[in-house]
Amino acid sequence: MVRSLRGKLFAWYALVLALLVGAFGTTLYVQLRRSLHARVDDRLKAHAQALAGALESEGDGTFDLELSDEYVRLFRGDDDESPYYAMWDAGGRIIDRSKPRLQVPPPDRLGRRERGSRREIVVAGPEGALVLVGQRVSGEKEQVRRLLAAVLGAGAGVMVLALAGGWFLAWRALRPIARITQAAAEVSASNLSRRVDASRMESELAGLAATLNEAFGRLERAFERQTRFTADASHELRTPLSILMSEAELALRKERSAPEYRDSLETVLRAARRMRAVVEGLLTLARADARELNLRRERLDLRRVVEETAAMLGSLALERNVAVTVAADPVEVEGDRDRLREVVTNLLTNAIRYNVPGGKVEVSLQERGDRAVLAVADTGVGIPEKDRPHLFERFYRVDKARSREQGGTGLGLAITKWAVEEHGGSISFEGREGGGTVFTVSLPLAR
Repeated sequence: MVRSLRGKLFAWYALVLALLVGAFGTTLYVQLRRSLHARVDDRLKAHAQALAGALESEGDGTFDLELSDEYVRLFRGDDDESPYYAMWDAGGRIIDRSKPRLQVPPPDRLGRRERGSRREIVVAGPEGALVLVGQRVSGEKEQVRRLLAAVLGAGAGVMVLALAGGWFLAWRALRPIARITQAAAEVSASNLSRRVDASRMESELAGLAATLNEAFGRLERAFERQTRFTADASHELRTPLSILMSEAELALRKERSAPEYRDSLETVLRAARRMRAVVEGLLTLARADARELNLRRERLDLRRVVEETAAMLGSLALERNVAVTVAADPVEVEGDRDRLREVVTNLLTNAIRYNVPGGKVEVSLQERGDRAVLAVADTGVGIPEKDRPHLFERFYRVDKARSREQGGTGLGLAITKWAVEEHGGSISFEGREGGGTVFTVSLPLAR
């Protein structure tokens, strides 16, 4: 068994080259053979049609054939390669043939046929007669075989030279791999900025080096995202934890009245709830990244999920002085009811919280082809252009101060995007004319 990369490359190169040479020779032979047959068939058909035109019925079942001197010389020659003809009436009786001793079996249909080394063409004559013209083509076939042998011989010589060159090229091409290996070994978790220098490499290996550099770049960006994610999570937890500790310390510093203790406990509870929301969001995303979240698939009416969620958030809309309208058609999808409810909740909550006083939220659900399309449109201030590429990133907030004030964790849209894509769908957004944003979720319909 060939174990070296150079040997395997050479073996594959030799196999492919042999197949190419064989395919070239075979194709050349087939094309030459087809060309030979086409030329012979065209010539025989022209002769047969001319003979059929020269054949005249006498009306009493006999026929008269008048051949020109040219055709007499052509068909009465002694050469084995000379064409021949035979004619039969509608009853299968022989009318005429080019040579008295010519033995040709009657044809059973019009068109061409092949008998050994002979090609024959049959055309219709007057009164149901059949006219056959044929010719031996062994000489042409022998020429094709000699040409094929010459091509294969030349191909064998070319193959030997190509294999020698292939072995040399394989040896030369694999030398820079050692440089790539050395450069890649210098890339580590503590030094992800190092890259493979492809400036002195051949184009193929330069492509490999570029691919490795891209992989190292993705790895570096992944480490950066992980570091940033950890820092953001720590920051998000530090704020409510600081509030909880300071409020508890303040409450324990001296005796206080019952209302003061109640206020402190309510502050502590709000901070704890915020911490729980962050932790639950982090756990959800962490389990999603680890592929440990299994969706419970069931056939469900998405309209009920939308209407129930809108009713559940009615008090929040009333508190924010935002009008919510729902126009939903009955649409059935297959998915996890809780996760889809979470998608609708996150989109509706954001549309209500970040709307203007007296604003509107319009929710629509309808079928479009084989998709269920959910749209949530608000009349808020919209999303700045610079923030749009980062909107689905974890812990990203368009208005950070306002988001924390509203109780947001910056994880809702990231979780929403994950849930939608796990259901085989997509989510997008666009600015709305006159202000506001429209979020659109597309999900496959239940089969």
